[in-house]
Amino acid sequence: MPPELTKETEYYQCGTEPSTANKTGEWRFLTPEKGRKLSPCRQSCLLEGEIPLWLEAVKKDKWKEAWQIMSLYNPFPALTGHVCFHPCIENCNRGQLDQEIDIQAIERAIGEWRLANYERLVKLKEAKGRIAIVGSGPAGLSCAYYLNEAGYAVTVYERSKLIGGMLALGIPDYRLPRKVLQKELALLQEEGIKFVAGCTIGKDLKLTELYDQYLQVFVATGAWFSRKSAIPGEESRGVWNALDFLSMINSGQVPAATDPVVVIGGGNAAVDSARSALRMNGVNNVTLIYRRSKVEMPADPQEVEAAEREGVELIFNALPRKIEKKGEVIRAVLLDHCKTSLEGLTVDCSRAFRKNCGTVIMAIGQEADLSVFGNMEKPTTLFAGGDLISGPATVPEAIRSGRLAAAGIRAKIEGLPETEPVSAEENPVLFSELNLKSKINLELQQRQADPSAEAGRCLGCGSCTSCGICYIFCPDLAVDQIDGRYQLNPDYCKGCGICVKECPSQALIMKGGR
Repeated sequence: MPPELTKETEYYQCGTEPSTANKTGEWRFLTPEKGRKLSPCRQSCLLEGEIPLWLEAVKKDKWKEAWQIMSLYNPFPALTGHVCFHPCIENCNRGQLDQEIDIQAIERAIGEWRLANYERLVKLKEAKGRIAIVGSGPAGLSCAYYLNEAGYAVTVYERSKLIGGMLALGIPDYRLPRKVLQKELALLQEEGIKFVAGCTIGKDLKLTELYDQYLQVFVATGAWFSRKSAIPGEESRGVWNALDFLSMINSGQVPAATDPVVVIGGGNAAVDSARSALRMNGVNNVTLIYRRSKVEMPADPQEVEAAEREGVELIFNALPRKIEKKGEVIRAVLLDHCKTSLEGLTVDCSRAFRKNCGTVIMAIGQEADLSVFGNMEKPTTLFAGGDLISGPATVPEAIRSGRLAAAGIRAKIEGLPETEPVSAEENPVLFSELNLKSKINLELQQRQADPSAEAGRCLGCGSCTSCGICYIFCPDLAVDQIDGRYQLNPDYCKGCGICVKECPSQALIMKGGR
């Protein structure tokens, strides 16, 4: 006679739930594990930021968690949310389905949350030591943030009366609202970072003196020297270099500009100068002239399109030969037609033409100011970064440079290995590799105004998005749901691999053993 069936034994026979008495996970030879594959957005991020992770946090309205993830790579999302050109958006896999995730808007929302919900860090009573930073641009501010967070007393020296470097003087207000920058600077001061404005290292204070007073020095003086073009008439009154022109406007001054205005160059400084000039009283006609084609312009395409919409005239494949003037007054720019080929730039001097103007703004590139170093009389470990080292680059690249410098300085002082991760050489997850047939929440086809809803559109390429597909498809109920996240219960997983096959974002991989 078989033993009498109890309610408990009948429950186990029905197989509606894995038995705690029979751990079927011991049968498997392969085990599914959560992996982290490289997403296209992270691969193209200039800051190497964990974009899928903070998008997932925003999707769940976990703003503090999103900020904590973000701050490991970028402490100023309110700034980069305005000025970064976001190559991550251009490479977003969602764009092949309907429309790319508006990563920039979500990043800016995290920054705004941070500014509105700032909490002062708890500091040690005594700092680990004093660090000096030369230059208050994005590289200097980033390095200051991470060293201050690590417990060092940081002092930032800035030659201008305005703190912020290129953020304050080089980027127009319409692209980076000054109230956002001022709020970020105020929080850094609240954290204990000191700023010394109007102090030129190499003139008012020697760099060697800083080394005598501080444990270490980070130099990030940027690239503020405008390149000369050797065009006759370049030294005339009424000819500006782009950085001086933008610096005057951004510091509240009004540079002398006579309509019409011609801007020569094809980078972001050229476009910023053209759009800024067009906003000046008395200026109604602005022309931007670039020696190559529109496709070859190094400026951000969105900024170029914005300039066109605002009324800036664009002339391509034209090279300035001479700035013509009558007496001391600029009258025109003499230009030659040119074209690019595999051999380089070809100039056709037989097809010269004039562009009438009263002001010329030269934006043909910047160089680093090395005068800060003076005569270094004794050997020392020198930390430098930002545009000073890379040449003119972007704000995110400068922030990354400052972050790496902070890690290097800590390693030097504390005798520790640098903790910055090295990006693995791997291919990003392709759109064709995603298993979207299993994705159950694709109803949001276009961009959403709400950041959480927009973050919910992320396909999570290579990262777990807590979609629950593994939980739904597991035949052994070997996936547990804990606090909205899904975890494998190895006691009952037989290693069938169904979860790996059905995972929409390809975030699961099969590994050998138990």
